[in-house]
Amino acid sequence: MKDIASLSIEDFLEELGSSSATPGGGSASALCASIAARLTQMVASLTIGRPRFEDAWKEMTLAEEKGKALSGEFLELAMKDSEAYDLFMKALSLPKDNDQEKTRRKNSMQEALKQSTLVPLRTLELARELVANSLVVADKGNPNAITDAGVSALLADAAARGAAMNAKINLASIEDSAFVQDSLRRVEAELKELETEVQKVLAIVSSKLPR
Repeated sequence: MKDIASLSIEDFLEELGSSSATPGGGSASALCASIAARLTQMVASLTIGRPRFEDAWKEMTLAEEKGKALSGEFLELAMKDSEAYDLFMKALSLPKDNDQEKTRRKNSMQEALKQSTLVPLRTLELARELVANSLVVADKGNPNAITDAGVSALLADAAARGAAMNAKINLASIEDSAFVQDSLRRVEAELKELETEVQKVLAIVSSKLPR
């Protein structure tokens, strides 16, 4: 498929809604996180240079840079997710006319499934870093953009849960039990820690909104 980063929003949505298997939920999750990261960058940008937030400028400069960097990484993961699926489909199409070919095909499929798992796992891990940035901008950023910080955390949460589901569906077909168990532990640990941080962000956002 085309490079996701080169597509317009409309073209990407057309690709997403087509009968093609890629891009799919994994790419959508990563792209969701990329958008969330840009929101943290925006909140930081709206804070830097404003005299009444001068004490937070240094921290917001770091948050701005972090948000931009994370967005780029998530965008790359969105493409890698589609590439990993295409790799699996290529392995699936390998010949299986004799035992040697069957073994090669099976091994290629298993390796492709592992790669297809590692991509959403990375999305999940980076989502936790993203929520940490959401927390910083929610706490120290321009309060006029507090809801943008909140939306970034919610989108990061959705992206993480989507990535976790995509990792698990691949793990269901992987025969390497050690890889499967280690990956499942990583998924659950990341989700647990991320949920705690998301709630912290939402608590700050709630405290700054009218009741």
